Amino acid sequence: MPFSRRFAGLVLLGVIPVALAALIHGALNAFIVYNIILFLLLIQDYIITPKPKELEITRVCEEKFSLGAENEVRISVRNTSSRLLKLDIKDEIPSYFREVKPALRLQAVPYESSVTSYFVMPEKRGEYTFGNVHVKYNGVLGLCSKSGKFDLTKNYKVYPNIKDLRKYTLSALKKSQLLMGVKKVKSFGIGNEFESLREYSEGDDYRKINWSATARADKLIVNTYEPEKNQQVFILLDASRVMNSEINYIKKLDYSINSAFLLADFALKKGDNVGLLVFDNTVKRFVKPRKGMAQFQLIAENLYNVEENFVTADYNNALVYLNQNHKRRSLLCIFTELFNAEEALHLASALKSVARQHIPLIITVTDPRIEEKVNGSIREFEDVFTKAASIKLLEEREKIRNIFSQARIACLEVAPDKLSIEVLNRYLQMKAMLQI
Repeated sequence: MPFSRRFAGLVLLGVIPVALAALIHGALNAFIVYNIILFLLLIQDYIITPKPKELEITRVCEEKFSLGAENEVRISVRNTSSRLLKLDIKDEIPSYFREVKPALRLQAVPYESSVTSYFVMPEKRGEYTFGNVHVKYNGVLGLCSKSGKFDLTKNYKVYPNIKDLRKYTLSALKKSQLLMGVKKVKSFGIGNEFESLREYSEGDDYRKINWSATARADKLIVNTYEPEKNQQVFILLDASRVMNSEINYIKKLDYSINSAFLLADFALKKGDNVGLLVFDNTVKRFVKPRKGMAQFQLIAENLYNVEENFVTADYNNALVYLNQNHKRRSLLCIFTELFNAEEALHLASALKSVARQHIPLIITVTDPRIEEKVNGSIREFEDVFTKAASIKLLEEREKIRNIFSQARIACLEVAPDKLSIEVLNRYLQMKAMLQI
């Protein structure tokens, strides 16, 4: 029969009455009586303390966890007994899940439901299994200890950071006011779907003046336009060996998937058709462009468990497959990594020869540590080699940019913390300028 720390302490305290009884030569009797009383109380406590089966345990959380974010998991306990219980609860979490804020003790009130929670941070995408929930509590008198195991085994999926969807979308909308709002029309004078009328201000294109509205209002009125909807956006995700490199313990593939996830959500909400192609040396996943939230769910299902491979990307094969299965002109958002000019030339050649009708946008994740090394001071002998290697990498990056610039291919190089917002705004720019 398990016993509590209190019971163990009381056993040790039995030394005191035994020692006192020894003064009158009654130590043995005192020892026997003390321990009989103590064990009788232990048995009584075990009998009156509710059994684990009188507890109803449920795990309450989202069906889809967000990668790299704190996800709350709630444990609900209904106490069907008449006794107040103080529970210690431990959930079996999967590997690749880090417990950020462990669950605390919970007071289970008689005939009521009580809830406690803890937080986990998934460190890898995919599908993972949560196991049993273990509960331990002391008896009503605090002498015995009982424990129970509740089978709450269930699989949960880890997606790209869903929690960032609203944050990044709102940030993008605020920033895009500079690109898509009133100032956008003044600066670019572009768009082809009528949106609204407004008063003329200095710098507006005279061709946008609405003369009928001007006559009625007795002041200059101009038309404002918004980019057309129903455009085609294709996300091409490179899952080859080049995406294995890590920045702050997160792979470039994961940064790219997060950004692709947000781009799909944002473009679909803008009324565009969004498709997906995942590739390495072969095409792994393909989703034809469509609209709506059902399309977002389909793209999400194809993104959440993409795994990197240790093979070289075949851009030409991926683009040929795209052309065979999708004929309409599209914006190709290609998430990849290029370590040298030779790879850049190969990609540029494939885009020029195979994907002539499409508008490509190359998206790569830059490593801020490289510039830090270049600009850092030399303190040790090894720093000389590190700095030289970093300078070489930056020079190679410059060559890659020149290759795409000469080929008139848009290229976006962004640090991980700004990747999603910059991708969304480049999409807005290209959409506004009718480049899609």
